Amino acid sequence: MTSSGMIVVTVLLVGIGLAVLSRLIQTVSRPPFTWLRKLLDIPVGIALPSREPSDALYYRQYPTRLSLNVPALILGPVWYLLAGLWVHVSIFFSLVFVSGGLLAPFVWVYCGFKANEDLLEFRVSRRSVY
Repeated sequence: MTSSGMIVVTVLLVGIGLAVLSRLIQTVSRPPFTWLRKLLDIPVGIALPSREPSDALYYRQYPTRLSLNVPALILGPVWYLLAGLWVHVSIFFSLVFVSGGLLAPFVWVYCGFKANEDLLEFRVSRRSVY
């Protein structure tokens, strides 16, 4: 197998492994790190609408773009994985892997500034009828 074939196989295996890991985390009845979940649920910048009625999600203003989320800035893509946004995580790790680590600082900064907006969009789309 050529080296490019090995890279493709490795990227696919990493993506499948991340998907399986995310699914395992979701199926556990009691999360192993409840203190970390509580730390991640601390509202930073805006109050995330996790316990609001679904109509409040649709008719409220979206957060300002590029609002800072300190836990996401510190943890980077790991914060996205803990929040359940595994598609974003697979994209971030693919970018870092393909660039040889050169894009890692940019991915970390993106995670810190776009986490609130991405999480709110995920929660709204989870309750969407489309």
